[in-house]
Amino acid sequence: MKVRPRLVVAVIALLTTITALAEEDDAYLPPQSAVAMLADGVPWSAVAPSGRTFKLTLNRDGTGSIRGAFLFALSVKWAVKGDAMCISGTLMAKCLRFREVPGGIQSWEGDKPDLKLSR
Repeated sequence: MKVRPRLVVAVIALLTTITALAEEDDAYLPPQSAVAMLADGVPWSAVAPSGRTFKLTLNRDGTGSIRGAFLFALSVKWAVKGDAMCISGTLMAKCLRFREVPGGIQSWEGDKPDLKLSR
């Protein structure tokens, strides 16, 4: 069997390009981009990993609210810390990174998927 060096180089280049593109699709949004999308004062429909649903509203000033099965809204605060957006309130405190997905935004806490947000 004769090995063709040009063909080998072309195949390696193609595989490298495909791998790089796949890694780009898996990249998290920069926290500033996530903030620009999420903290606009308009409610997001959120689904927790447990399946519970609620409305999450984040304001540009670092405040927000959660509305769900409660008779009243719960207050939350958010801030960018490193490469994540940290959200804290009475019932939750988590630092999340985000990826755009079909139909919304998927958040990740560490390497585990967390809240799925949509409008």
